[in-house]
Amino acid sequence: MDGRAIRLDGATLRRLSGSAWWRLVALCVGLNLVETVLVMTFEPGVRPDLATQASAVAPFGVFHDLRWVSVYHDSWITFAGEVVALVLGRGALTAAAIGLAWPRHVTPVPAARRFGWGVVSSAISILFLAPSVTLLFGTAVVPVSWLFLAAVPAALLVALLVHPVAADGRWWRHTIPIRGVVWIVAAFFVTSVASVVQSEVPPAVWPIVVVVVGCFNAWSWVGVVHAVVDRRPRYPVPLVPVGLAALVGIVIIGTTLGFEHARPPRTVAAHGSPSAGAGPPVLLVSGYGSTWDGAPRHPLPGAFLEQPFSYRGLGPGRHPLPYGSADTVKPLAQLDRMLVDQLDALHAATGRTPAVVAESEGALVAKTALLTHRGVLASTLVMASPLVEPGRVSYPTGGSGGWGVASAEGMRLLSNAFQSISPIDLSPSSAFLVSVDRAAPSLERTLSCPIAGVQQVALLPLADALVTSPDTNLPFPTVVVPAFHGGVVESAEGARLVVDALHRVKVQNNAALDVAERVIRSAASAWGVPSLTASDFPPAGPAARQLASCPGTAVGR
Repeated sequence: MDGRAIRLDGATLRRLSGSAWWRLVALCVGLNLVETVLVMTFEPGVRPDLATQASAVAPFGVFHDLRWVSVYHDSWITFAGEVVALVLGRGALTAAAIGLAWPRHVTPVPAARRFGWGVVSSAISILFLAPSVTLLFGTAVVPVSWLFLAAVPAALLVALLVHPVAADGRWWRHTIPIRGVVWIVAAFFVTSVASVVQSEVPPAVWPIVVVVVGCFNAWSWVGVVHAVVDRRPRYPVPLVPVGLAALVGIVIIGTTLGFEHARPPRTVAAHGSPSAGAGPPVLLVSGYGSTWDGAPRHPLPGAFLEQPFSYRGLGPGRHPLPYGSADTVKPLAQLDRMLVDQLDALHAATGRTPAVVAESEGALVAKTALLTHRGVLASTLVMASPLVEPGRVSYPTGGSGGWGVASAEGMRLLSNAFQSISPIDLSPSSAFLVSVDRAAPSLERTLSCPIAGVQQVALLPLADALVTSPDTNLPFPTVVVPAFHGGVVESAEGARLVVDALHRVKVQNNAALDVAERVIRSAASAWGVPSLTASDFPPAGPAARQLASCPGTAVGR
């Protein structure tokens, strides 16, 4: 085997036969174009975000397939059949790509052996990518950037470790080639950039983008295969299996730290004592997993009468009761009624129309409550870290059958694993998530709906651009805040912006943050799961139909 370094330019390609190179390009471009045509035909106007990965170098191709499967299976039998087809089909495609990318100076490997490598590579990739895909499925249910930040870096680490498996039968005893790592990182970068380009060009140009990326995919296959085949390890170093074992620990620790950081603060620093007459009454609605011990909360600077919304309800004297994190896991319709009841009580106690400052789940509750109940219940609605596009996928709540049945079980397993440290209950049996699923896909456009007589402002943390569609366009003032999901109101900058909104001062946008958010949205859309088509969702209930009739601008795809 020739151990000379291979330059990542035309010299690499010259080590292939001309016909092999062009057949590899045809394979990669053809796969990308087929998916693009299918998406544009059956879902007109939907951008084919995942199409550039149909021919991506291993294991990105498996990651692409598994995300489609996670959404589009309606029974355990269908899921099993799709996984088998994925392993065999992707194994065959991998074998074909490796054969065409194989260097001429090395003895060719029989097709049957390459197919075996492809099958093993696909199976291992599915095993280690499944948690990331489940988390990404979860972001399509409740778009919280913490889930994306746990899922995609873990998937990239898997790719960096397992890419030699597809081109080397002795992968378990060899090192990982540095040049292969470079190609994997380059493939991730090019796919993300292509997604940005697709979001900025008209649909007529989308096929051109996927063709260009298809050519790069062919080049990356050559680069990875040559990097793996041309290495000359002197001693057996089982780096791949050791790395995969270490990855499991890293993902568990990283996810634990991420979820722990996502936990809402239990105490809130006071900026001063409230004054009942100097400012408008403000109802503070915290997010999922939050707690309140009954002590006064004054996160806003200035003289406001601030009252926390109680996820437990009102007690004697129509005062809000202390609540725990378990109280936040209630059906959306029930929370809507409780919020309306507390707004009425606050209005009766002060004689003034309250404003609402709501965060994360609280923003969804406040928005749906104000939309589905008659009358002007609030003067202003400030939504911090709102769930911009919840309910983009569906899953069965009974566990027997329905779209995403296996993904729902994956959500249940992850929820059980991290329940002790995570305020985000991913269990599909959670009353709140069940209600979100039943209201989907109407909730996708809820945030953009106007509310008669209510001023709306949204504070969007920059991190949440990872789980927001590039097509989202909210028809009221929005401000991008350099922050993670949750805790925006408690930050100094967030509190200042909230006060400006309550005083009807025009919020000022940061142009650099606006551009960064748009780029992040577009790049991240390549790594999410596809949205379920509206016709495939279960029949909506009356409340969901009322939300669906909202005349606002549609949100998302």
